[in-house]
Amino acid sequence: MSDARTFGRRLRETRLKAGLSQSDLEEISGIPKARLSRYENGHVAPSIQTLERLARALGVSEASLLDDQRAVMEDFVSTLQQRGVSFTSSEQAVALGNAVADILQAFSGGSRTAKATDPQLAGAVASVREWLGDRA
Repeated sequence: MSDARTFGRRLRETRLKAGLSQSDLEEISGIPKARLSRYENGHVAPSIQTLERLARALGVSEASLLDDQRAVMEDFVSTLQQRGVSFTSSEQAVALGNAVADILQAFSGGSRTAKATDPQLAGAVASVREWLGDRA
């Protein structure tokens, strides 16, 4: 599948997920509906400036429209920030990432019913508590 066609599919999916018609997106972004249709049908790819306007109008990152792996991390960090979790250094980000990975491994390692007494889970919870303690 061509890059323009793949981009067009992501653009359409993002627009629909936002509950917008092409006319709505035209009004918000200032990009003519006919051009939006050409993007969504994979006939052309947008310029960098147009990509920025589309992302802003849809409330998503440019990376997500391009299917860049950074979009996954941006969504993760955005979710944390919306929940009141923030970090101010790379060390804090690494500590939180390690704690989340430990929790995921504890729940996926062998049994789907990890118990609070599971040593790996207990260690992960301790890591999170330590991380949170630094911010209290």
